[in-house]
Amino acid sequence: MINLFATLRFNIRAFGLRQGLKFPVYIYGNFKLKNIGKINIKCPVSRRMIVIGSNYDMIDTSSTVFNNHGTLDIYGKVFINYGTYISNQGVIVFHGNNIIGNTAEIRISSRLEIGYNTFIGFESRIMDSNMHYVVDVETRQVHRNCSPIILGNYNWLGSNSYIKRGTVTPDYLIVASPNALLSKDYSNIPPYTVMAGCPARPVKQGIRRIYNFHLEKIINKYFEQHPDATFYQIDETADLDSLCTFRF
Repeated sequence: MINLFATLRFNIRAFGLRQGLKFPVYIYGNFKLKNIGKINIKCPVSRRMIVIGSNYDMIDTSSTVFNNHGTLDIYGKVFINYGTYISNQGVIVFHGNNIIGNTAEIRISSRLEIGYNTFIGFESRIMDSNMHYVVDVETRQVHRNCSPIILGNYNWLGSNSYIKRGTVTPDYLIVASPNALLSKDYSNIPPYTVMAGCPARPVKQGIRRIYNFHLEKIINKYFEQHPDATFYQIDETADLDSLCTFRF
């Protein structure tokens, strides 16, 4: 259920009266606003383009926590599901068509970029800092404890993924769950790669996720009617980009 008071308060505080009354942000369920920080919408403003705390299954009532001391740059629609914890002291960039899964945790000290049509699975963790410093006892050097995370376009990070500081991913990456760990620059890996493991490593190439619900129904029905079939053949004339792009 929409939280009317939180929605009105958030929009007016974030965008002022004139833009806030366009209600670009809708807030649902239990919501805790600690700090609103700076939020820049870098695209045409539309009603309900940013949804925070949505809970479609109505099972969990966990609070969504928003604690922004830094800057959020938003270039398109963003859905942040219930129970998510966002703590930002740097810059988070949403390039649009993004979904953050239930009870995910995002803690940013420097910078996080989430590419276009990139989804973060439920209970995933994204942290660009170790939250502490260590010293080399021989050199007595202390290095930075944080570095930016850059997630490419059309990424799908499965549930319980753990993304650490310095992670850079290519476009069209699938991270298979559970408990995959990414902690370095993977930009040299070709697109359409599936990664899995702790630490994550490539396990398959040439793979994309389907986001067309109508096609999924057709595929489900096909496998129900053909219990011995091992694959469903998509017509060669079909546009894969359209089938693999989520439509809000």
